[in-house]
Amino acid sequence: MVRRSKLERYISILEILARARNFASQEPMDLTQLMRKTGLSKSVLKQHLDSLIQQNLVEEQNLGKDKIFYAITERGLKVLYVVVPIIEEARKIPASLYQHE
Repeated sequence: MVRRSKLERYISILEILARARNFASQEPMDLTQLMRKTGLSKSVLKQHLDSLIQQNLVEEQNLGKDKIFYAITERGLKVLYVVVPIIEEARKIPASLYQHE
């Protein structure tokens, strides 16, 4: 299994939350759902979510006793729509052009 960079994991979380927002009538996702979708452990996912929350890319929604959900913010959507095309273009560049010899 190929290890993903932290940036790729952040983007993956944002993409999953964006899809949930678009296709599930803007329903947020809980930690267990996100763990299943991302394949990340609870501790790693929680660290990433905390970072994304600090940057106002994701919001935490407390919906009662022990019911915490996560949703992408408007800022998160804007960042996602700007960053993803750049990453896709960068992947087209042969690795040999930017690796040190």
